[in-house]
Amino acid sequence: MRLGSRKPSPNRSLKTELGLVAGFATALLGLPAFAHGSGPHGGSDLWHAWHSDPLVSLPLLASCLLFIRGAYRLRQDLGRFPPGFAPSQIACFALGAALLVIALMSPLEALSSILLSAHMVQHILLIAVAPPLLVLGKPEVAWLWAVPAHWRRGMARHRPLRSVLAFLSPCARPVPAALIHMGTLWVWHSPMLFDAAVASDTLHWLEHVLFFGTALLFWRAVIKAHSGREAAAAALIACFITLLQSGLLSALLSFAREALYHAPSTMEWGLTALEDQQLAGAIMSLPMCAIYLAAGLIMALRLLTPATERTRRSPVAPTVP
Repeated sequence: MRLGSRKPSPNRSLKTELGLVAGFATALLGLPAFAHGSGPHGGSDLWHAWHSDPLVSLPLLASCLLFIRGAYRLRQDLGRFPPGFAPSQIACFALGAALLVIALMSPLEALSSILLSAHMVQHILLIAVAPPLLVLGKPEVAWLWAVPAHWRRGMARHRPLRSVLAFLSPCARPVPAALIHMGTLWVWHSPMLFDAAVASDTLHWLEHVLFFGTALLFWRAVIKAHSGREAAAAALIACFITLLQSGLLSALLSFAREALYHAPSTMEWGLTALEDQQLAGAIMSLPMCAIYLAAGLIMALRLLTPATERTRRSPVAPTVP
């Protein structure tokens, strides 16, 4: 619904934010292909090892274009950004999408097939950095406004879709989401499955989908837990569970007396397989655990914040016309 007859022109900051996302999105299709598994053999080859996989680039490009269209239509149709969706959300989404490119299409993807430490950096981006930024960007709001109005109304009234969402809603609560995410991480870090994923493009792609998908589920459950003290308490428990399992897994990697994973090429990078594994454990224990700890402290602060103040600070997302 339009609030005025005159269409307001977007301000300069809006154009800057949308231009950043648009430039990033159009660059996705211009990357040279570099197959997973044929990693660089030295530092001189590293910056040429870009990986362009249509299973990654096309969905990412489509989501960026839909986000741009939805954000533009929100600004044009309402005359302003609604409460809860502002240029800060656009910046969060753009940064999260850019980190996905770094994790999945940059030389880091090729190097992760050789070094476990690089693999761990990739996983941190996919699990603990990009997903919360994308959730904070509220892409579902922009995506809904990117489609025609009758599509939005149809989705809101679609009974099978609503039934499926109602059936899956328990999994989107903080503690179940944390347990699902934790189980996924431990299953895929078993030596047999981990080595198989490094050797197989299909399994490697499936690993990334499950890591990223369960991480989105976890972070959405935690970030959206602002409806009451019970939700904040559940989110605090979920953050503690995730912090604990991350610490245990990193300790297992750091203090093992032998390499748990098959890595025949690490000596080309000046590391033995065990040293590479210990470095991966240290990388996992510091930034990843710090992120989960920070999230837990924020949830604890929500518990200490009076309910009236939380309600006043909580923005209201635009409704579907």
